[in-house]
This record gives sequence, C-alpha cells and structure tokens, in this order.
Amino acid sequence: MILNKKILKIITAAFVIALAVPGQLAFANFEDAKQALDDRRYEEAFTGFTEAAEDGHMMAQYYLAVMYATGRTMTRDDITAYKWFMKAALQGHPISQGNIGTMKLNGRGTEFDITGSYFWFILAEDGGFEKARKFMWRVTNYMERDDINSIQAKAEEWIKENRTSD
Repeated sequence: MILNKKILKIITAAFVIALAVPGQLAFANFEDAKQALDDRRYEEAFTGFTEAAEDGHMMAQYYLAVMYATGRTMTRDDITAYKWFMKAALQGHPISQGNIGTMKLNGRGTEFDITGSYFWFILAEDGGFEKARKFMWRVTNYMERDDINSIQAKAEEWIKENRTSD
C-alpha cells in the first residue's frame, strides 16, 4: 500500500512537470527570440518566435505577426500576419486587437469589415491601447447608430466574459 502511494506521488509529480515544461519552453524560446531580434539576428528571431507562438505564447504571436506584416526575413504575408495577430488578440493583447481592427478596416489579410473593425477597436481601447479611440471615432462616422449600439453591446459582453480578475 505504501509503495502504491509512492508510485502515485511520483506519477502525479511527473504529470505536473510534463504540463509545466511546454510553457517554460515557450517562454525560453520567446526570450531567446526577443534577444535575437534586439541583436538584429532576424532569421533566428523568426524561428524562436514561431516555436513559442505555436506553443501559445501571446507576445511571440504578436512579434511573429509583426514580422509577417512587415516582411521582416520573408515576403510580406498579410494573411499569415492576420492569423497571428488574431491568436494574440483572442488572448487579450490590446495592440494585436487594434491591428485586427486596422486590418479589417483596410481589408488587409482579411475581408473589409467596418463593424468588425469597430468591435476590435473597442476591445483594444478597453485593454489600454489608447490609439484605438481615434480609430473608433473615425469608424463610427461611417456606421449606422443601430450597428454602433449592437457592436458596443457585443464588445461589452466579450470583455465581461474574458476579463481576468487581477
């Protein structure tokens, strides 16, 4: 019986460690990639950001999206940039949310969608990205009042459901 408890503790500890390792690896890949970016070793940064982004690291997803959006180390790819900005935006990254709003507004990497852009600008502004307020105001000049109210309600609901208590 004691042996079974020891085995159970070992298995539990191994399971907890196994769950923690991918997150640690993503963080290490991100830190290495960020240093490579700072040192202008762009291909190395791209590789590190890709690995960390695929592991779900929000900031790596943002930096990878920027690399695709600007064509740093590869041909500019707005569709892939949009994909990575969206992944970071869904995790609550306000600058990525603002970039999604801008991409929707310009039809860059996705279809033109003025109401969708307004939604993402609301989220970005709520998250602290102050530049989003200027875009929100501009976009509403081209929207119907009912659409504005509807999108505001949807954004408020999304914020309420996704806000983390600090």
